[in-house]
Amino acid sequence: MNITYLDLDAVRPYEKAARVHNRAKLRKLRKLIERFGQVVPIIVDPDHVIIDGHAIHAVLREMGEEQIAAVVATGRSDPELRALRLALNRIPQDSAWDKERLEKEFSALVALSFDMELTEDPADIPLPSSKPVTQLGDVWLCGPHRIACGDALDRAALASLLGGEQPIMAFCDPPYNIPVDGFISGLGQVRHREFVQGSGELSPEQYLAFLVGALDALKRSVAEAGVLFVCMDWRHLFDLLSAARSCELELINLCVWAKTNAGMGSLYRSQHELVAVFRAGSAPHLNNVELGRHGRSRSNLWTYRGLNSFGADRDDLLAAHPTVKPVAMIADAIRDVTRRKQAVLDLFLGSGSTLIAAEETGRRCFGMELDPIYVDVCIRRWQQHTGRDAVHAASGSIFAEVAERRDPAAEVHHGP
Repeated sequence: MNITYLDLDAVRPYEKAARVHNRAKLRKLRKLIERFGQVVPIIVDPDHVIIDGHAIHAVLREMGEEQIAAVVATGRSDPELRALRLALNRIPQDSAWDKERLEKEFSALVALSFDMELTEDPADIPLPSSKPVTQLGDVWLCGPHRIACGDALDRAALASLLGGEQPIMAFCDPPYNIPVDGFISGLGQVRHREFVQGSGELSPEQYLAFLVGALDALKRSVAEAGVLFVCMDWRHLFDLLSAARSCELELINLCVWAKTNAGMGSLYRSQHELVAVFRAGSAPHLNNVELGRHGRSRSNLWTYRGLNSFGADRDDLLAAHPTVKPVAMIADAIRDVTRRKQAVLDLFLGSGSTLIAAEETGRRCFGMELDPIYVDVCIRRWQQHTGRDAVHAASGSIFAEVAERRDPAAEVHHGP
């Protein structure tokens, strides 16, 4: 096999190419090529029509490159070339990650302080629909995960979600009782409706009672050795700690999510959020860090990109949800205190970052979200991420079938 360099203008895309590349993939591929160069040649036929490598060709053209590395497939009939085009695009879909080995690779990169931006997948969040498929009370099965649409403070809804399971950990981002309009969405083009709960409408006393109810639900739901990670802003840290004391939760640390860029603010622009870490019971919790003993160098200062640092992906993220948390940050917290296949709880699932983090780390997510629109976002995000279909627990129908049944005129989204 000989690799040759062809003029980019001499290479032509196949007009009947069946595979479509979305913007997110092309952006990630460009970052990869900008960092490492074109390390994989494309394949073309003798007429320099692309057999495999349309995305690389498109990115190099966008970058203004003049040449492209290619392998010319000779001695093939036209039917053979057509079959080869389809096969090279189809076969990778049948592969799967060995998640244990994948986790070790990621851990090795973290230990080497490698920039993980190229391996993260922050932007693949479908836009919310104005008319949700999900209805209050629905439970969805996303592979090993369970997602419910309901009130986290409702004992019956929580019991329906858990089905007797006791997660070993919870990661939650409850509403901060701050209006979305003007405080979170800012003055940009993307506007969000207010959260259905805890969006500035609660008095200080009501919000404290809300936090007490949320923490009590978490404490009742997790195992005796459970660890609770609860996000909060600086305005309501006192409320969170007061609620935790009322629930007799032990504060074992306070982590700071240090964002790479600052957001809005008055005297000082805000560049961090807080993550309180509580012990739910008296039993010792799992510790996968132990001051680096297990190869995980971790402190309570967590540096991850914030929403306004996602570059070209920012608008997609912001359109999906106003307070998206990085999957990588949640995944690291999950690895710190759980083992593979153990259960993780999130009672305020939002855009579904905890769900994706659990999927990536080989854990099982039990998620609750009150807003049906955001449940749909979670479902579609998971389907897009895994290529599988979510199943409606009560009917056994997949998400696309339920969508078509509840609104026949709606656009149907299958898992890719």
